[in-house]
Amino acid sequence: MNRAPRGLAFLAAVTLMTQVTSEPTERSVYQLDSSWVEDNGRAIRLETLEGDMQLLALIYTTCTGACPVTVKSIQMFSRNMPADIKGRIRFLLVTVDPEHDTLAILRDYRRDMKLDRRWKLLRGSPEDVRELAAVLGFNYEQIESGQFAHSNLVTVLDRRGEIVHQQNDFASDTRAVVDAIRHEGGQQGQP
Repeated sequence: MNRAPRGLAFLAAVTLMTQVTSEPTERSVYQLDSSWVEDNGRAIRLETLEGDMQLLALIYTTCTGACPVTVKSIQMFSRNMPADIKGRIRFLLVTVDPEHDTLAILRDYRRDMKLDRRWKLLRGSPEDVRELAAVLGFNYEQIESGQFAHSNLVTVLDRRGEIVHQQNDFASDTRAVVDAIRHEGGQQGQP
């Protein structure tokens, strides 16, 4: 099954449509036809995340550059969030290296990075990871060393799985993320 056209169509829809509606739309990443496995071994589909806002980052566990900095920055953000947004967002890490990042390695990563249960660590097939990355505008490529050259993008998804904010260099300034959570979090009670 060739998923590239669907992923590209989805990306085009995200680019062209900018106003968030109160009903789930084709802009939701939860509409992707993909299967994932959490580090605890539980199989999930992204649509099961509906109802919670997500702060999403694509990473890989052997990264020695941007990934650990990004994860530590998100952890610091989670500890120091303004009181009015605490509890409104969950944290989602998806590996771009599912061939290396087995469930056992993801569990070790969770332990080593001290990630609590508000964090989901997912792995999927290389095709599903590539499709999600394309939809998010996250670029990555494995280089000769086995490492990955990749974007440093953090995405905020609203409770419907629609992109409401993205930024590079999360560590430098989180004000826009806080604003996106406040704006979308205030709409949670709406249909």
